[in-house]
Amino acid sequence: MSESSLPEPAPAPVFVDQSGLRGRLFRRFGWPVSAVGAILAAAMGSSLIGTQSQAPAMDIPPKSPYLPTGGPLPPFWP
Repeated sequence: MSESSLPEPAPAPVFVDQSGLRGRLFRRFGWPVSAVGAILAAAMGSSLIGTQSQAPAMDIPPKSPYLPTGGPLPPFWP
């Protein structure tokens, strides 16, 4: 039972953004996106708060009576 002594692989290199460009880029685009999201959330919240609790019913016009004169309707009639 001999152990094979294989060398351990070197760890993968870790990318580090020394200049901070990636962080500034995400922050630059993150602020407007979060501002738009906050405005939409405020609009949705105010629309839920400002609704009437007793909303009037929709006025649906009465349907005119349709009485066929020639007996039952054929099967292809919509």
